[in-house]
Amino acid sequence: MPFPASQRLMFSSAPPSVEVESHAVPAPGPHQILVQQSHTQVSAGSESNFLRHGPASYGLPEAQSRANIGYMAAGRIVAHGDAVTGFRVGQRVITTSPHAAFSLVDVVPGAAIDPIPDGVSDDVAGFAILGDVALHGVRRAALQIDQSVAVFGLGVVGQLVLQLARISGAYPRIAIDLLDPRLEVARENGATHVIHAAREDVVARVREITGGAGAEAVFHCAQAAAILQTTMECAANRGSVILTGSPPGQATIRLKEELLRKELRVTGTYESGLIHPHVYWPWSRERNRRACLRLMAEGGLRLEPLITHRLAPAEAPAIYQRILAGAEGWLGVVFRW
Repeated sequence: MPFPASQRLMFSSAPPSVEVESHAVPAPGPHQILVQQSHTQVSAGSESNFLRHGPASYGLPEAQSRANIGYMAAGRIVAHGDAVTGFRVGQRVITTSPHAAFSLVDVVPGAAIDPIPDGVSDDVAGFAILGDVALHGVRRAALQIDQSVAVFGLGVVGQLVLQLARISGAYPRIAIDLLDPRLEVARENGATHVIHAAREDVVARVREITGGAGAEAVFHCAQAAAILQTTMECAANRGSVILTGSPPGQATIRLKEELLRKELRVTGTYESGLIHPHVYWPWSRERNRRACLRLMAEGGLRLEPLITHRLAPAEAPAIYQRILAGAEGWLGVVFRW
């Protein structure tokens, strides 16, 4: 028997808009879990890509210009099918579900549903899914103690990369952005140095901080594809540039001066095919999510300082207009259902 009608956010890319819609909530099938979501968290880069550039930029078919999107949610299990084991009604979980008051999760191998530890609130728990993205980038960089790091772009992913670099023992940790409030949050959460990209010569400052060498690991976490050249100029000889954001568009780079002569490694991170652990790469998405939840419970990852807006779903159209207008005035956004 279906549950009462509920609410969800529907996104349209032509023209860009977000609205609240009522929809029916079905009862779970034998292998499904029904979660009543208390909070969903905004992935600003991915969701604004859908609004700006259409469904293909979000990995959806071109014809699907209207969709219920999002992939970070926290809530409680309210029902499950007879074939489900290992979960119970009342248990708090995070899922990769879209923005809605209820979600159905198919319990299949690799399903993204993880218990929330005690001491982690629902309004921050869902960000462990972006923590997985950040942690994968840090793992691909193979950071070492006292390895120099520069992070370009201090949205939620960049802030998490910075904190995970701190946990990994990297030093110095250089945070680079165009907004003072984001730089201040970064300083409070592990940056040893901050650079305002509009007021300072970024390449010169990175070299100064690193004794002329450049940063051994440079993380590109911004929405601006064009800064790839600058990240390469900031990298040390035989250093790495790790693309950890989702920047749309194209970048132009010099092949000879940076990539060739400095013998740089440029690494993209997207986590394709990492649902299951592999003997040569044991860090599955589930393992990363659960590591982030543990670090959040222990205080190693601090998400509370990253949240600037806790909103009702009815406020969604206004906050997405603000996100589309630029990065100023917001950072982490959470909807309370």
